[in-house]
Amino acid sequence: MAVYTVTLNTAIDVVISEKDYLEKNKKKALNIPAGKGINVSRALRSAGIPSTAVALVGIKDVRLFNTIKDDKVNAIFLTVKGSTRKNTTITDTSDGLEHHKKSTGFTASEEDLTRVYNILLENVFEGDWVIFSGSLPKGMPSDAYKRLIALCKMKGAYTLLDSSGEALLLGLESSPYAIKPNEEELSEITGMIPENDKETEKIVKKISGMYDIPIVLATFGEKGGVLYSFETDKMYKDSDPGKNVKVVSTVGSGDCCVAGLVVSLLEHCKYDECLKRAMNYAHANMRTPVPGVFYPEN
Repeated sequence: MAVYTVTLNTAIDVVISEKDYLEKNKKKALNIPAGKGINVSRALRSAGIPSTAVALVGIKDVRLFNTIKDDKVNAIFLTVKGSTRKNTTITDTSDGLEHHKKSTGFTASEEDLTRVYNILLENVFEGDWVIFSGSLPKGMPSDAYKRLIALCKMKGAYTLLDSSGEALLLGLESSPYAIKPNEEELSEITGMIPENDKETEKIVKKISGMYDIPIVLATFGEKGGVLYSFETDKMYKDSDPGKNVKVVSTVGSGDCCVAGLVVSLLEHCKYDECLKRAMNYAHANMRTPVPGVFYPEN
């Protein structure tokens, strides 16, 4: 059994404290090779689970991305002309609020999608896990996840999708084993925003039934999350939303949540335990500046 993460739109996360920013001291900025799937691989590594990160990377940034291998994260990088996008996060040290600035990066193509397809075709086997995370880069066909999920399912692998917009909506048509939408993405799928637990359960159950998805893990920021299992036909609710967590950075917390779910499913945990670990991983990541990194004592 192997675990793969797929990141079609990688990013360089630039993390700066407001104090450093105002002093124009960029030497203290952290330039972190990232993207949602890479963050998941980093989180799996934090949990002691090996994985292989398959990712498209701007050719100008390969050296930076290769540093994740120093952290014992296996990776297959497929280079694309141009630069990888940058996501800058400035944290206000006085109140913990975050300010985000995003840039656009390389343009991908049908050919690049075929390269990723072939990597999965050659390497994924029955019983493996393949996690598809993040947005699609410019130029990438909008049904990219739909095609890749269909391939992995054909090979007998379990798949998880964490995306948004058209990439998510089309990806759902291939019925991944699990998805992790947030509140906004639930609205994209159903056109509804839940106001209470009863409405939330109705929505996640509807998504599971409509698209034949066994597990729906939905997150709501400070309000916590829920997990719906088709097997038990039950929604489990996070009883500890983590409002008292001292936040260093929220970047990557959703990816740690995904990692926590996958680790739990690999260990055949009960569904309430799956949800608890997923949320605990997310909270632990908030205490660190690097997306996908947390420590056992957290």
